[in-house]
This record gives sequence, structure tokens and C-alpha cells, in this order.
Amino acid sequence: MASHGINEFDSWNRALSDGKLNPDQIAVLQKMVDAGEAKDLSAAAQFLDWQQTVINPMEHMYGF
Repeated sequence: MASHGINEFDSWNRALSDGKLNPDQIAVLQKMVDAGEAKDLSAAAQFLDWQQTVINPMEHMYGF
């Protein structure tokens, strides 16, 4: 899985739908689609949002 590091947004999916992702961030999502990890960019963004809640549950619980 591609590492996406620290981002300037709270949600990949929201940033995608708002057109706030830069070309490198879009490339992360596209790489997931190309690897068969997601059916489209939106699904990849949703997966990364979900992954963040699992990896950093306390941060999400407190809204960090």
C-alpha cells in the first residue's frame, strides 16, 4: 500500500470531491486503482479514510 504521509486535509474522500488533491495525491489513489486495491479513485479515497481511523483511532476519536 502506498504511504500518504501527513496531509493538509482531514478526509481523502472530501478532498477528492472538493478538487483539493494535488497531482501526487491523485497519483496515490490512482496507484491503488491500478493495483486492484480499489475500483475507482473515490473508493481508494474512502479506503484511506477508513485506514486512518483504524491506524490512529485515538486521534480520530478526539478529532486531531
